[in-house]
Amino acid sequence: MITDTDILIGPESTILDGLKQLTETKKKHLIVVDGDNVFQGIVTDGDIRRSLVAVGDLQLPIRDVMNREPVVVNEQAREHDIRRVLTARMSIVPVVDKNSRYRGYYSFHRERFMDPARNRSVTIIGMGYVGLTLGVVLADSGFRVHGYDVNDRLVDQLRETKCPFYEKGLQKYLSQHANKNLKFTSELGKALSDVYIITVGTPLVKDTSEPNISYLESALTDIGKSLQVGNLIILRSTVPIHTSRQIAIPLLERESGLKCGRDFMLSFAPERTAEGQALKELLYNPQIIGAYDPSSYAVTAGLFNTFTSTIIDVGSLEAAELCKLIDNTFRDHLFAYTNNLVPLADKLGLDLTDIIDAINLGYHRNAVPKPSPGVGGPCLTKDPHILGKAFTEFGLGSELLLNVRRVNEVGPEFLFNKLNALLESAGKQLDTCKKIVLVGLAFKGCPETSDMRESTSLWFLDKFPKRDNIHAYDPVVENEDIASLGITPIGQDEIFSNADAVVILNNHKQYETWDLSEKLGQMNTPAVVLDGWNIFPSHYFKRHPGIFYGGMGHG
Repeated sequence: MITDTDILIGPESTILDGLKQLTETKKKHLIVVDGDNVFQGIVTDGDIRRSLVAVGDLQLPIRDVMNREPVVVNEQAREHDIRRVLTARMSIVPVVDKNSRYRGYYSFHRERFMDPARNRSVTIIGMGYVGLTLGVVLADSGFRVHGYDVNDRLVDQLRETKCPFYEKGLQKYLSQHANKNLKFTSELGKALSDVYIITVGTPLVKDTSEPNISYLESALTDIGKSLQVGNLIILRSTVPIHTSRQIAIPLLERESGLKCGRDFMLSFAPERTAEGQALKELLYNPQIIGAYDPSSYAVTAGLFNTFTSTIIDVGSLEAAELCKLIDNTFRDHLFAYTNNLVPLADKLGLDLTDIIDAINLGYHRNAVPKPSPGVGGPCLTKDPHILGKAFTEFGLGSELLLNVRRVNEVGPEFLFNKLNALLESAGKQLDTCKKIVLVGLAFKGCPETSDMRESTSLWFLDKFPKRDNIHAYDPVVENEDIASLGITPIGQDEIFSNADAVVILNNHKQYETWDLSEKLGQMNTPAVVLDGWNIFPSHYFKRHPGIFYGGMGHG
């Protein structure tokens, strides 16, 4: 605890006095106490600047701009209590006695809670989208990082500084840190560390719609065999509620002979980034942490605080597990609301996209999403089922969650039926078309990613009885990955050339730059354009004879 008095100021002092004191002491905070040394509040340089902008009065008393209800601790506060409170953003915490008299303060930077975290070596289990992006950010923050994966080919690729998938900015980080403070291995014995972060996949088992946690159990077993006193394990994979406490801890204790909370630490810190902008979001998104005990929380918070400023303690492992499931399931509900309106708009002959633009415009309570060809991806297709299982285990109905998921899964079938109807209007048949082009195979286009896992585009592709007339283009998916689907990869300039139908299946920003006035003339008319994301105005196609247009919710 620091007891310096140069940080103290009276409530009747002016903000000019405060500015002078901050300048002289080179501090960013002042603690406000009255004549009896009773704590009144905290004033920061930011508080003073904002008051000057708003009022412009240097003689304004400090009491008018100070924070009267900051976080404080009492004299009996234990060290781990202080660690739970201090962060890079809440960098000063006053200490008061039972009579609210000021006794001193703790400083985030003075106590140097970050240093023990940064000095720890970290092993990340699983070099997929979640693990690799976290690994390069930790390496860039000064950690010694081991990236572990059972896939030898993937490990070799990473050692050669080749990105296994597209993520904006990833190549720069990988080139800078690979084989230096970020090393890759397929042998866990060569990656022993102070901290283990598990980011392995938990994909749904198709027949049961339950997550496959075998990869997680295998990782925990392997870590347990090498676990040392003082190690921290952070679970980051999406899991059913109670997995951390009822599966992870018993496995680690059984394999190691150590006791959680006494010999090693454990927390659950859900990944909350969006593919395509993960590197940016790792730095700015608030990080939720649920820990087994205060020590586990303190070290986990210290680690994440090295690169992100906002840490949220949700109080328990189970709360953090539920946070992850709520995040994605809520977003699934949002998209389903609009997608459920698509058939109605079609029947009414109304343009759903225009309607949504109208009701969102200038109306702050609304953020209704645009219609889409369904919602896929590795997270939103899985998490509602995991959350639904928790409802079922407690005898609660999960109909809402599962019905929402069904709404977002029928989009490809709706789009496929619409394609058939438009081809029929054009006097063509699916099986006689020589060239049908699918545009956008990744599960989303904005922010861009090359990830095709659980992509609604592939669900749409599965509807076709044959694939020899199917061509495809994606701005970031590699041609060899497209060819592996049994279809023909083509370049951007070939999309419309002699095509009987072009179907836009994701929302990559590149499509908005297309000049259709020339491209539509290249098609094998009569021809079909099916815009699954309503990227182009529907009225535009009326200017082009022989083009049969369709969208989601366009009538």
